[in-house]
This record gives sequence, C-alpha cells and structure tokens, in this order.
Amino acid sequence: MYIDPIYWYFALPGLLATFLAQMYVMYTYNKYSNLDAGKDMTGLDVAKKLRDEEQFPVSIATSQGKLEDNFDPINNVVRISSDNVTSKSVANIAVVAHEFGHVQQKFSSSLVYKIRRVMVPITQIGTQIGYVLFIIGIVISALRISEIGLIFFSTGVLFSFVTLPV
Repeated sequence: MYIDPIYWYFALPGLLATFLAQMYVMYTYNKYSNLDAGKDMTGLDVAKKLRDEEQFPVSIATSQGKLEDNFDPINNVVRISSDNVTSKSVANIAVVAHEFGHVQQKFSSSLVYKIRRVMVPITQIGTQIGYVLFIIGIVISALRISEIGLIFFSTGVLFSFVTLPV
C-alpha cells in the first residue's frame, strides 16, 4: 500500500496544533486548579452571582466529568462540571465565568454568537467524521476521501477562531 507523503503535509500541522492546544489547556487548567481564588466563593456561587446580577434567564445544572462545562442555548442551561461546582480555585471559577461569557453573547445578540450557533452542528459532524475519513483515505489510498476528511476536520479549526473572543 502506497501512502502519498503529501497527505502528511496537510494533516500533521492541523493534528499537531490540535494536540498542542489541548495539552496547553490541560496544563494551564491543572496549574491553576491548585491556586485558591482568594474569595470564599465556589464555582456554583460565582455562577449564581453572575446569573442573578446580570438577570440572565438561565438555569444552572451540574454535569459529570472533568471540563464538561457548557452552555445549552436552546434550553438556556449552564452546565457546570461537578469539580467546578465545589471548587474555589482560579481555574474552576474561570471555567464558570467562561460559560457565562457565552450566555452574555446570546442575550446581547452578539454577531460572534450568531455565527457560532450556525457553526456548532456543522463542526460537531465535521470533527467527528473528518479524521475518520482522512485515515480511511490514507489506508485505501483514496486521495478524494482524505481531502474530504481534511475539509470536515478543518471546520473545527475555523470554529476555534470564531469562539476565540470568549
């Protein structure tokens, strides 16, 4: 089986950038998870304070897992990981504040939020099947399948740029 080296010129930079970004996020999160924020407030306290002071019509729920925090704009629910609910660390509180950044974007009708909302379903599909198509294309030496995989996978990179402001 022949694998054209040109595949790697396109694939490796994206895969490497994705890996390095994820490693940096985890490194930074772990570093500041042990640093107390200096306030007697947990992540849940911060979430309630942000919601109440800004009068956001959202509910707050707990999610399982590490860094599974998210804002569900359809149901107006901010889900906070169980670690972030009880912790008083800088990292945990920053994650909660980040999610409320998405809430603020929605209720201020931010253009970035509108673009992000359109891109979410496309990105979810693209990132899930993109790398699979890319690998299949390499294995069966089908350039077109690999190219389609790269295009799908690149939606995740584009999504990252759209979500940088928050």
